[in-house]
Amino acid sequence: MKVFTKILSALAIAVSMFGVNVSAASATTYINLEELKYSTDKVTYQDIKEYKSLADFLVDYNSSNLPDIYLTNFLFDGVSAVKTPDLDDFIENSSNDTKIEELKIKVININTAGRYEFAGEITGAMMAINTNGVTGNIDIILNNASIDTDSKKAPAVYVYNKDKNYTDCIVTIKTVSGTKNYLEGGKLKKVSLIGSDGLDKYNSYYSGDSLTNYTNYSAYYGIYTNDEIENILFATVKADSEDLQDGDPYYFYKASGAVSSDIDLYFEGEGYLKVTSKNKEGIETKGNLTFSGGTGDYEIYAEDDCLNTTTANNSATTVRNDLTINVNSLLASVSADADEGDAIDSNGKLIIEGGAIYAFANPNSGDAGLDSVNGIYINGGTVIATGNMVDQISNDSQQNLICASFNRIAADTLIAIKNQSDEIITAFKTGRDIQDLVYSSPDLNYESYKLYTGGTIEGEETNGLYTVINSYTGGEEIAFNDSSSKRASYGQNDISNVALVSLIVEVVLLSVVLVFYCKKY
Repeated sequence: MKVFTKILSALAIAVSMFGVNVSAASATTYINLEELKYSTDKVTYQDIKEYKSLADFLVDYNSSNLPDIYLTNFLFDGVSAVKTPDLDDFIENSSNDTKIEELKIKVININTAGRYEFAGEITGAMMAINTNGVTGNIDIILNNASIDTDSKKAPAVYVYNKDKNYTDCIVTIKTVSGTKNYLEGGKLKKVSLIGSDGLDKYNSYYSGDSLTNYTNYSAYYGIYTNDEIENILFATVKADSEDLQDGDPYYFYKASGAVSSDIDLYFEGEGYLKVTSKNKEGIETKGNLTFSGGTGDYEIYAEDDCLNTTTANNSATTVRNDLTINVNSLLASVSADADEGDAIDSNGKLIIEGGAIYAFANPNSGDAGLDSVNGIYINGGTVIATGNMVDQISNDSQQNLICASFNRIAADTLIAIKNQSDEIITAFKTGRDIQDLVYSSPDLNYESYKLYTGGTIEGEETNGLYTVINSYTGGEEIAFNDSSSKRASYGQNDISNVALVSLIVEVVLLSVVLVFYCKKY
C-alpha cells in the first residue's frame, strides 16, 4: 500500500510539474471560417456561440461567463459597442445632433490563452483578441485562412489591451508551411475619450477652427463619461497639442492598421501571409513587432506605413517599440496613390536579421523605405529599400551596405551598381519614382561603387531586384551622395558628405601648417 501511495504521489507531482504544458501543447481549437464552427479534434464541429445583441452579451460578460471563442455583430470596447464617429459629418451637417453609428461587422472574439487554428474564408468579419488580464500564450494559426473585413473602418485582426506595456500575454500569428493566408482590413477611426462630464477643462488644448469645432460638436467628443472611460479595454492614445487637427480628440483610442495590436505582436511560421490595408497602415503595434524564425514569406500593402511600431503617445511611457525582422522574404509596399507612408517604420529600433527584404516607400512624399527613431541595424539578409529620403543606418550594423541619394529617377528605370573593377554588384528596376536607395547583402564587400541607369540586362529578378545577373551592358553613370555608414571608399562620382568632411579636415591641417610656418619664419 505504501508503494502504491508513493506511486500516486509521484504521479501527482509529475502532473503538477508537466501537466499544464502538455495540455497547452496539445489543446488546439480548430475554426472553420466559412461555417463559423469549431472543433477540438478536427472531427466533430459545433457552432460558435453568437450573441445577437449587446444586452445578451453583457449578461455573460458581467458574470465572467464568456466562452473562449464567441461571435458578436459588434466590437465591444469594455463599455459599449464601438461607435465610429466622424467629425466631418458633424461639420457638413452643421449639427451637434448628427447620428453616431455603431461599427457593424461580424466579430470573432478570443479572450483566453490557447492555440486557435483558422481555415477557410470569410468576408465582412474581423478577429478581436482581448488580452486584458490574460496570462500565457495566444497562438493564432493560419492554415489557408482568409479574413476580409469588407470595410475601411475595421482591422482584420485587432489585439487589444488597455495597458500598452502588458507583457503577461504573448500573441503570435503563425502560418502553416505550404499554406497561403490573407488578411485585409481598414483602420478603426479615432474614438474620443474625453469625458462628457468634463469637456470644459480641455478648451486650452484647442484654438482656431479646432476650438470652434470642439465647442460646437460636443456630442462627437463626449461619447463616454469619465467613469465609463475607466472601463475602456483598448489602449488610450494621447495627442500632442500640435497634432490636433480640425478638433481631433485629445484622448482617444484607435487601431491604425489592417492588423493592429495594443501590445507586443509576434509573427512566425513557414507559410505565406499577405496583409492588405484598405485604409492607412498595414501592420501596426503600440509595442514591439517581431518576425522571427528565419522562415515565412510576407507581403504587406498599405495606404500609409506598411509596418509601424508606434509610441501610443509622446510622453515616452511606452518604451517597447522595436521592430525585428528575420524571415525568408518580406515585401512592404506603400501604395503610389496614398498621401504618404514609410515602408518600414519603427519608433524604437529597426533590426533586420535575415531574409530578402523589399521596402518601397510612397513615391510622392518625403518618406523612406527604412525609418527608425532609435537606429537601423542591418545584421543579415538581402535588403533593398527605396524612397525620397534616407534614415541613417547604424555603424553597429553587422553587414555592409550602400546608401545612395541622387536626382529623382523615374519609375521603370534600371539601376545598376558596379564595383571599382566595373564588375556588376547588383541591379534593380524600380517600379516607382525614387531619390534614395539602400542596398545590403552578406556578399557586399567592395572598395568603391558606381551607379548607372539604363542599359541592357539579362538575368532573374524578384520584386525588381536582380538575384541572378547573366550580363549587363550600356548604362549611364550618375552622380550620387553616399551616406552609407559602413564603407571603405567610394566611386569617382561620389559627392558625399564624407568627401566634404575630408576636404575640410585637409584645409584645417593646411592652415595649421601655414600658421606654424609663418610664426617660425
